Amino acid sequence: FLGNGGDRPDLRPHAKAARAALLADIAHFMHISHGRHPGIIDYAAQKIVDDAARSWLIGAIDGFSAERIFLNKLTVTAGPIRRLQGQDKVNTLVESQAKNFQMLATSDRKGCPAGAAIAFLVDWHQTRPLLDMVAYEMGLAPTPAALPSVNECAALAGKLDDGGSYRRAMAFGAHQTLEQMRGLWRLIAARHTEMLAA
Repeated sequence: FLGNGGDRPDLRPHAKAARAALLADIAHFMHISHGRHPGIIDYAAQKIVDDAARSWLIGAIDGFSAERIFLNKLTVTAGPIRRLQGQDKVNTLVESQAKNFQMLATSDRKGCPAGAAIAFLVDWHQTRPLLDMVAYEMGLAPTPAALPSVNECAALAGKLDDGGSYRRAMAFGAHQTLEQMRGLWRLIAARHTEMLAA
């Protein structure tokens, strides 16, 4: 839904307003979920004690500190989100999802924080191009992300995989993190649909 109509001059005023509101939703909701410090990777770093993960964690923490600056710029440029019916429930839901990310990254179940952090970073490589689109539509020039690559994430997962309980915990953390990310995008899409129908 983000790729449709971003640069079309023939959009009706109502659709243009909904488009601007969509960009604001993406910026604000992503910032609430991932633009605060500490975030998923920072929390997970306090739980992951494996030496094999040290360099990956350093790169991920340093790289995502720049991503937070980027998210903050998006949020400031986007301006306030549009209030719709049930806005308080939406705010509560987004805050709850942010806490769910934290819970996964701080889990005492060995392997869960690693799975959450790795899956989050892999997913972020898919999310970032969408945020770049948002930035361009707002007149911002995004800088390239400097994060461990998807291949480096996969390599770390392989190093940490013990074939047993740690693997299962990593899989759980990864699955739940991706579910939370999908839920966030579903919420954004639902709000956009509602704005277009209003």
